[in-house]
Order: sequence, then C-alpha cells, then structure tokens
Amino acid sequence: MGPRARLAIAGVYLALQAALVLSAERRPDRAFGFRMAAESSTVVVALSRELRAPEGATDAVVVVSVKDGEWVAHDGTGKPRRIEWRDRVHEPELATFDTAVDATAGAVATVARLQAALDDVATHTPDDTETRALLADIVVQRNGREPYAVHLRSVPR
Repeated sequence: MGPRARLAIAGVYLALQAALVLSAERRPDRAFGFRMAAESSTVVVALSRELRAPEGATDAVVVVSVKDGEWVAHDGTGKPRRIEWRDRVHEPELATFDTAVDATAGAVATVARLQAALDDVATHTPDDTETRALLADIVVQRNGREPYAVHLRSVPR
C-alpha cells in the first residue's frame, strides 16, 4: 500500500473518531464523549403491571405492583406461570427494585436502558397473557440535586 493510500485511511479514521466525539451529546450514554468527572446519580425503580380490569369493574385497567421483579400470571390455557424479570435482564443496575442503585452510565442513559428493558421483557413473556404493559416509576437523583420522578411504560402487549 502506498503512502497516499495510508494517508487516506488515516484521514478517514480520524474523521470517524472526530464524528463520534462531536456527536456524543446526542446519545443517552454520551459514549465517546469526554467527561471531566463521572456523574454521581442514583435511581430507585418501582416495577408494576397494567392488567385488564375484571369484567363488571368500573375502571378499564388495574395496576399491580411487582415485588422484586417476580410475578405469577396465567398463560393462554389458564395455568399460573412464574415470570422473573431477571430471566431477561441480567444487569444489576436494571434488575434491582425499590432500592437506590448507582446510575453508573448516568441518569439519562439508565432511564433509556430501563425503557429498553421494559420493552424487551414485555415482548418476550408469552406465558403472561394478563399483562397489558409493564410500568416503571423511577425516582432519579442526579449529582445530589433535588430528585425527580420519571414514569415509563412498555410497548403494549
């Protein structure tokens, strides 16, 4: 390979690296961006399920809290099945409920990853025919500031 080809490859490589660095702020995890100090944020996640209300009930849906990421739901034949969040989501930061955990990737990235996890579990639990959607109520505290709440809803089932 000649010197011009090597120079061209090096130029393309450097341009791609620059593009990654300059676009870091547009990604939730800010990957390839420079941060002088890591973010010190925590999240507390409460998981719940949205169910169809029983016939004759006045409300259209019922929200039931999920303890420790596990619940029992009926499958298509009416047989009760145990569903475990951790069967699909192995990351401790995304599979710990009702306890403050460090948002190691940052608060915005953790919320985005929780949304993806909700959608994944909702679409990969065929034994649960009762749940219409999974819900996550998150209390985020970024860098010691005042906490704020975020409500997430999975894709409909």
